[in-house]
Amino acid sequence: MTTAPATRDQRRLSPAEASFAATWADRGPGNDGATALRARGFAAFEASGLPAGRREAWKYTSLRALARREFRPAGPVRAPRPEDLAALDIEGLDGLRAVFINGRLVPELSDLDGDDGLQIVPLSDALAERGHRALEIAGSIACVDTHPLAALNQAFVGDGVFIGVSPGAAPSRPLHLMFLSLDGGSPVAAHPRVVVDAAPESALVLIEHYTGRGEIRNLTNAVTELRLGHGAVVEHYRLQEEPATGFHIGGLHGWLERDARLISHNLHFGAALARLDVGVSLAEPGAEVVLNGLYLVDGKRHVDNHTRVDHLAPETRSDELYRGVVDDRGRAVFNGKAVVHPDAQKIEAHQSNRNLLLSREAEVDTKPELEIYADDVKCSHGATVGQLDRNALFYLLSRGISRKVARDMLTFAFAETVAVRIPLAAVRRRIEARIAGALPDARMIGHGVEDEA
Repeated sequence: MTTAPATRDQRRLSPAEASFAATWADRGPGNDGATALRARGFAAFEASGLPAGRREAWKYTSLRALARREFRPAGPVRAPRPEDLAALDIEGLDGLRAVFINGRLVPELSDLDGDDGLQIVPLSDALAERGHRALEIAGSIACVDTHPLAALNQAFVGDGVFIGVSPGAAPSRPLHLMFLSLDGGSPVAAHPRVVVDAAPESALVLIEHYTGRGEIRNLTNAVTELRLGHGAVVEHYRLQEEPATGFHIGGLHGWLERDARLISHNLHFGAALARLDVGVSLAEPGAEVVLNGLYLVDGKRHVDNHTRVDHLAPETRSDELYRGVVDDRGRAVFNGKAVVHPDAQKIEAHQSNRNLLLSREAEVDTKPELEIYADDVKCSHGATVGQLDRNALFYLLSRGISRKVARDMLTFAFAETVAVRIPLAAVRRRIEARIAGALPDARMIGHGVEDEA
């Protein structure tokens, strides 16, 4: 038996919820096209509140530490010096760049002059323009009724960017969205939203990079919505490297039409508590999604990945590979679900989640799921949680390699399985450096796969 969530009048607001309500009350009435969108988002969040353990989807992830904090809206922050920005950037990445500080776009640090066929518009401008495509897409793919933090993001929607790709266009350079979480004097909450409209037969390489510096306790609550027209291809990277004292909640939601293809690489290396909800709807025949994920968890950090792929049409395909390395007292959660809807015949859905525990205190909760309502399908799923292979370790020791270096080599090889699936060389080098850098004897680890142009 399930019970309806308590209304605001029936429960006591946490400090975080009270601060969100105060921010909402201070906004005043709006008059742009997104006013109704924001009101619907806040109503949904107000009805549900921050999710607690009684929700099945949040059973293994507690937001108590977040709920105890009061967050204020992001205000002006001094922009970092060029050398500090360069230190956080992805070395060797040649592309257009938009820089956000605590969720707010900083035009003077950004390059918004897109290639032919690429439109990059501050989301606040797009939402203020009557009839803009952003108003049609925003809030239509991420469901506020099932994702409370997406509802909270929608309540404050405005900061972020709209990306439009014209029919048949294929911008020559990737688009790099750099989200910086910086000290604002007290904990701030940022709610950036990325809205992507990839027209038929178009192509786009998009990198979302969440990073920052200092012992900050900010909340980044980010949502990305992607609509792919027929035959469109989007190669998407989501690199989360925020300070280990902050909170990061994210949502990636996609709608794919006929023969569209989404390749998504979700990479978690930061934040004290991180959660990413991925939801992709394969709406028409031929649509395909590839989900690659890697998370490295150490200290007392907590990382949660929830994915859901809905096969709504026949002859659609999903392929999901997630790997995690958990050390110290870290905890990782993975829940992957593929739903094959009635009449979605001749589909393929494959899931794999493998986890490596490097300490006795490390913990992983993994649950791959298949929900099938059709009979002509090819589906598979599997999950493992274990330690380093003793036979492989013995083999390296027998070749004169020290135990510590041997452990590091095997750990690197385990994580490298995901890294080699990353085609963008600059991002792949960044990931391999992060993997090696987490190991005591990084200098003994090879350079991974050869760099590609």
